[in-house]
Amino acid sequence: MAGKDRLEAEIGTYCREKERLVAESEGKHVLVHGNDVVGVWDSYEDALKEGYRQFGLQPFLVKRIEAIEQVHFFTRDLAPC
Repeated sequence: MAGKDRLEAEIGTYCREKERLVAESEGKHVLVHGNDVVGVWDSYEDALKEGYRQFGLQPFLVKRIEAIEQVHFFTRDLAPC
C-alpha cells in the first residue's frame, strides 16, 4: 500500500473506531497500523515506542484520542474524519 493510501486507511480506521476510543480512552494515544487498532497508551512517546518496536520503519499512526479535534494545518490532502 502506498504512503498516502496507508495514511488514509489508518485515519479511516481511527474514524471508524473514534466513538468507542473516545468513550473508553479520551486523552490517551492510539496506535493504528493499517486497518487495526493496535492499542492505547497514556503518552505519545509510549505509543510511538511501541509502534517502532512492532513495525520498525513500516508506516503506522499514533494519534491523541479527542472528542473535539484540534485544528492542524497539513500541506497535503488527508481524508477527513
